[in-house]
Amino acid sequence: MRARLLKIVVVLLGLVVLVVIGFFLAPARALSLATNQVEGLRLAATNGRLWKGEADVVFNGQQLGRLGWSLNPAELLVGRLAAVWQLAHDDYRVSGTVAQGFDSTSFTATGTVDSAAANRLLVQYHMHIAGEFVLDGLAIRVGRDDGATTAQGALRWSGGRAIYRLSGRIHDVHLPAMTGHLGPVDGDPVFTAVSADDGARMLTARLDRDGWVHIGVTARLAALAGNPWQGSNADDDVVVTVAERLFEPRGRSQERPAVP
Repeated sequence: MRARLLKIVVVLLGLVVLVVIGFFLAPARALSLATNQVEGLRLAATNGRLWKGEADVVFNGQQLGRLGWSLNPAELLVGRLAAVWQLAHDDYRVSGTVAQGFDSTSFTATGTVDSAAANRLLVQYHMHIAGEFVLDGLAIRVGRDDGATTAQGALRWSGGRAIYRLSGRIHDVHLPAMTGHLGPVDGDPVFTAVSADDGARMLTARLDRDGWVHIGVTARLAALAGNPWQGSNADDDVVVTVAERLFEPRGRSQERPAVP
């Protein structure tokens, strides 16, 4: 009986060794099996192995940069797939970690982003800004079962020229440097940006569990942007709020939330 049990153990260990060896020897392009599950996302010019490699990341035909990654084999022993990563582009350079476990997914990032990258997103809102962003200690965790999201980190903007169109008019203004902090408020991730000069609140952004981001503009920022608020509100009072859906969680309501 013991001899038979020993043979079974040896066979199982052999299978584990084969899986581990196969994992380490698999080419980097094998990662495409996972990225192909995301529509519009693909990897090109892959190099290295599955556990440590690099590739160009392309999303909907747009080059996002050169991605490098290195998996941590020790995390597999506790049922987690974890890696460190770096993404380099002409307009940004960021790095961090990512991990997928049985109960949650976590992500961290630190780096610098030029305004050119931000402007590719802002163009749809008829906006253009100057300056540089510094991302410091962004950490996000999403629960697998309930979808609960926790986030923290800091974002600094050097300030500078901002051009935008509102009500058919072009506004050209200069905004001060700002510092933003991300943290939980009543269970939702909330980002608050303040003036780097005097700490006055400029704007807020809250992401709810239905995938809506609620952006609030204060009277101070409205005035600096060339649209003084006609009211008796304090400078740091939110006077304008807009909402936009970033994603649609499964089973959540599709209705647009009421704007306070």
